[in-house]
Amino acid sequence: MKNVKNENVIVRFADWYFENRSVYLDDYFKNDRDIFISALSNYAVEFAKAHGYNPFLIEKGNITFSMSKLRTDLYQPDQPKNSFVSYSKRFSNHVPRAILGNENYLVFLSELNDEKQKYVPSKVNKPKKQTTIAYFYEQEELRDNFFLRLITQNRFYKTLNYPVSVLKKLFYKNGRKDFFDKWVNEQIDNIAVYISKTEKIPFKEVVSLEITDDNSVLLNGKYNLFTAVAGSETKKEITTNLLKNIDIDHVIPFVDIFSELKPQLPALQDIHNALENNNKGRITNKKDLSKAGNYLLVNAEELDALEKDLELISSKVQLQLMDKYENLSKKKFS
Repeated sequence: MKNVKNENVIVRFADWYFENRSVYLDDYFKNDRDIFISALSNYAVEFAKAHGYNPFLIEKGNITFSMSKLRTDLYQPDQPKNSFVSYSKRFSNHVPRAILGNENYLVFLSELNDEKQKYVPSKVNKPKKQTTIAYFYEQEELRDNFFLRLITQNRFYKTLNYPVSVLKKLFYKNGRKDFFDKWVNEQIDNIAVYISKTEKIPFKEVVSLEITDDNSVLLNGKYNLFTAVAGSETKKEITTNLLKNIDIDHVIPFVDIFSELKPQLPALQDIHNALENNNKGRITNKKDLSKAGNYLLVNAEELDALEKDLELISSKVQLQLMDKYENLSKKKFS
């Protein structure tokens, strides 16, 4: 996916380097641009392992911040256990740090910043408070996160459990992975994502999600994320500093859907009974469910029936993104 707020400048830096390179480093890259870019990619991986971000992925509107953060992480004094410093030392006595440092990449960033400043319009309105991106997620990262959440939401009801983690194992072990993944991803695609108090888009139209340092949540680089307000029909902007504080919420409580559909879910009822038999009693927690599920066997006909049950459930489910604390407050109005 295209990164709408950040810019990967690795190729531009490579071009700059071969026009302005430090002579003493020439031998390491043999004047070969492709070798140099490959080396930069390796540096980026090692640096990200140590500091949690790609040094070549910079904020388009705030290069100064990127420079300051990189300089701090490169030259902080307490670095003996820093994995990037160790890597840099092993690699020809700190060539990687020299490339990223004050004589090379940081100079490039400074020049790039000066270049971009030339294009600031002379007549502007009163500037807004400068914000920076604390976290940036592309759709696939979000999808992986939501997928994990949905496949671990086991529900323990007295007469019919919803053991989704066990169902995943059954489909995966019996060559039905494609069905199960498609079933989950279609639910994710249709999650309602509010971009105003009245407008919403499906998750499949979300390209990126950004959390800024002032706790705003932006979608596709331009929309604020809104949440339903517990106990009302209104919506408000979500403010948070963590992705985990954005819940996947059932618009209609799942327990209500499940109770209504129970008579139409014979395959799930069979699974429920088999799991309780393996457990020698009712299952009420993940540990017992996992243990009982290890001894569960199904045939192709039973999997076919399970597919129908799961498709019926997903046809009734409506999901939305919701602020975690608003979601918790819903219990007061149940």
